[in-house]
Amino acid sequence: MQFRKITDEDYTRIAFIQSNTDYDGSEYSMLYLKGWDFFNYKSMEICDLGDRIFLRFVPHDKFDEDIHKGKYIYLPPLTSLDNVEEAYMQIEDQCRSDCEDMYVMSTPENYVEILKDKYRYIHNEDYDEYLYLPSDLILLAGKKYHSKRNHIKNFVKQYLPDVEGGCKFRSYQPSDRNKVFALINGWEEHKEFNDESYDDMASDEINVIKLALKLVEQKENYFADVVEYENKIIGFSLGEITPSNVGITHIEKGDVNYDGIYPYICNTFAKKHFENVRFINRQEDMGLEGLRKSKRSFHPIGFCKKYAVKSRE
Repeated sequence: MQFRKITDEDYTRIAFIQSNTDYDGSEYSMLYLKGWDFFNYKSMEICDLGDRIFLRFVPHDKFDEDIHKGKYIYLPPLTSLDNVEEAYMQIEDQCRSDCEDMYVMSTPENYVEILKDKYRYIHNEDYDEYLYLPSDLILLAGKKYHSKRNHIKNFVKQYLPDVEGGCKFRSYQPSDRNKVFALINGWEEHKEFNDESYDDMASDEINVIKLALKLVEQKENYFADVVEYENKIIGFSLGEITPSNVGITHIEKGDVNYDGIYPYICNTFAKKHFENVRFINRQEDMGLEGLRKSKRSFHPIGFCKKYAVKSRE
């Protein structure tokens, strides 16, 4: 395989290949790859073989505890299910040629079912991505969503009066940037997570948000909305629709001083953008108990499970 440095122009090909798959994960999102430090985008390489695409990278130096430090990590090959077994054999051959151990991150479960016992697998549920039916998050029907509907009803009653200064849910505008970051900074100060590694993740997330706002202004498949109340932004959500027709909620922040803000954002954002997608992917919980509790409270239909794949040699 011939690898070369990835360019922005390559995303047209990536989108074309992905549009012919049922890939549910977020790995091939431009925001995911260019935004998070782990992927060390300057090291990212692509190999395009026509009916399949391979990406690989060397993790950023700051991830000094990563077991694959200084070596290539491969993303799961983007291809049809018929080609999966052959594609992993090609990766294994490439790693053998490079005198490196094979390591393919975030391999989805349906790939693993095809590969069977040919490789070793490592699963960490902290990185499984939550999948929801669009109708569930839009309608919030049934007893299991009773508390969500009540929170939204109370939020609307208190903050959306039909008077000047009432709450507005609207599209993000470039002029909102400073107010969005004021919300983000306030959210950081009052975050409930106690994990010691969270500060580094939060700092990384600020850079992701900066890139995300640029993508909203430049790309049709990225969009963002704000909840504005009394000239202050109290809620913000940003997402995309992938070429395989999955809606991804990348960022969702709210001022918890406004009771019901999170279910209101989730429901209203889904209504506006995700009515016709196959699934809504609200990403992983990273093992953070607060995030896990929140994501499960919306009753996912399942998970996009992720496996690290290693050679048996």
